Amino acid sequence: MIERVDRFLDYTFFAAMEVNVLVIPVLWLLLVAAHPVEVSLSAMTTLAAASVVVGTLRGGYVDVGWWPKPGHLGTLPVRAAYYGVVVGMATYVGVQAQLATGSPWPGVGVPVVVSVLVLLPFPWLLSRFERLAKTRPAWA
Repeated sequence: MIERVDRFLDYTFFAAMEVNVLVIPVLWLLLVAAHPVEVSLSAMTTLAAASVVVGTLRGGYVDVGWWPKPGHLGTLPVRAAYYGVVVGMATYVGVQAQLATGSPWPGVGVPVVVSVLVLLPFPWLLSRFERLAKTRPAWA
């Protein structure tokens, strides 16, 4: 039992390290965003949720297909862009939900849901992107 928990924590730790490093450009933009209190709550929630989701999916606890390891250089630009979109979009939607309701709770719940829903199709999109990259253009 302890080995399974240790394995899950290992996947989650490396996912957290990967997500937090690859989204630094987005985090810089969030530093100057309006509504800093709402942004910080939704962004922190998104970073935590994305780390757990990536660790869970990479570990195969939920099978959605092949997920690249943190050091996989071939997918690094795609992962950086995709994770950046996840953090930016989930944070934005969480902030808007907080502002619309006047409550901080949507700033927690909404980013978690958005993170899960946007990260689930990543392996499928990655395989489609790889196939597109290998396709010979019509003019060649």
